[in-house]
Amino acid sequence: MKRRDFFKTAAAGIAATANAPTLLHADHNSRPNVIFLFADQMRAHDMGCMGNSQVISPNLDQLASEGLLVTNMIAASPVCTPYRGQLMTGRYGHATGVVHNDIKLPNSETTIADQMVEAGYHTGYIGKWHLAGHRNNPVAAEDRRNWNFWAVRNCSHAHFDPEYWVNDDTEPTTVDGWEPDVQTDVAIEYMRTHKDHPFFLSVSYGPPHNPYKAPERFLKQYEDRKLEERPNVPPRAKKDEDQLLHYDAMVTSLDECVGRIKTELEELGVADNTILVFTSDHGDMLGSQGHRLKQRPWEESINVPFIIRYPDKIKAGQNQDWIVSSVDLMPTLLGLCDANVPNQVQGLDQSDLFYGKSKETRDSAFIFNTHNGGGPGCDWRGIRTKEWVYTYHMEGDWILYDLKNDPYQLNNLVGQSKYKAKRNELRKKLEALRIELGEELPLNGILPDPIRLPAPA
Repeated sequence: MKRRDFFKTAAAGIAATANAPTLLHADHNSRPNVIFLFADQMRAHDMGCMGNSQVISPNLDQLASEGLLVTNMIAASPVCTPYRGQLMTGRYGHATGVVHNDIKLPNSETTIADQMVEAGYHTGYIGKWHLAGHRNNPVAAEDRRNWNFWAVRNCSHAHFDPEYWVNDDTEPTTVDGWEPDVQTDVAIEYMRTHKDHPFFLSVSYGPPHNPYKAPERFLKQYEDRKLEERPNVPPRAKKDEDQLLHYDAMVTSLDECVGRIKTELEELGVADNTILVFTSDHGDMLGSQGHRLKQRPWEESINVPFIIRYPDKIKAGQNQDWIVSSVDLMPTLLGLCDANVPNQVQGLDQSDLFYGKSKETRDSAFIFNTHNGGGPGCDWRGIRTKEWVYTYHMEGDWILYDLKNDPYQLNNLVGQSKYKAKRNELRKKLEALRIELGEELPLNGILPDPIRLPAPA
């Protein structure tokens, strides 16, 4: 289907849900709109506002200058499905069972969409879902989980000519074009339809997740730029420059989408009363430490972008080194909207911190990875503070880095006797966190029932 024709189909789907019952009880003047944009596999370091002048990101840089940039946003479990489970529930994977990719979010879990609808919001979700319990694309109507409107696919990284299920469709529609452009078209139509009512719109973009292939118009913007690998990419792991070129060009394509959404908010006259967030589910190693992709405890994998702009209530121009965990997103967004945070939520509501009403911040983030059938380096537990990161796996201590003096993590201190006391201190703190959170999963990749769910038929 042509992009313009799909736009009409999506617009009809948006219109069909416009009169959701919750809107009858909503006071728009007392509730901010929320637009939550998140990339797939984008690390924090690939934006100009984070000090990377190689990347073309003018709209993200402007967004940071107009709002709040958090430099220590940490993906508690740096892989797709667990992050989405945390975003939906504010709970860690060991509590929901969503500990690795392709696990279905249990129907018993209370989601952010549930709470937003209860607070009088119309809810919309566009893009990658990856909580349907399998790797393939079909999604069922029951997966909507109180998203009044959605245009989704479960899991696909075909960034060109994507396919979507709209609302209760039983068959997908394939759309020509670049996926972020298509999704942004639909997002803008959603915004136009709901500008007079409080809405919560989540847009899950596919890039810059591999395969690394960007449209030519974004590649051309890099023709005169020399791209350098990060200093922690060893020679044996260096790839041809095209990989980094396409990755950065995909980031630039998302930057353009952010610009389009910002412009639309201004034209609709709702920018001041809209919370606009840009973040990512996890990063990408891209050869750093000799590794690729994610599920690793190094900064390129766990440190993700986080920018929030809310002109009415969040002071502009802030660059803060606060630690915010991905498990905090659900309760914080609810708190920003004065919506109810369920008692079972494990993340922290950091809305008062963002609003400047509190100075209380996290001193650390719990980080972990569980891999189905994993081993050393696959299953690990760790702790990330502002200055240190420490992890261990089934064979013992793994990494210890002084982030203040070694930001590229070139010198692993875990085996050095000089740092034994620091290692033991962090290990003790990590174990206390595990006890507090009730995380007792084994480190051998063999998960107990009911964590290990049956594979789909």
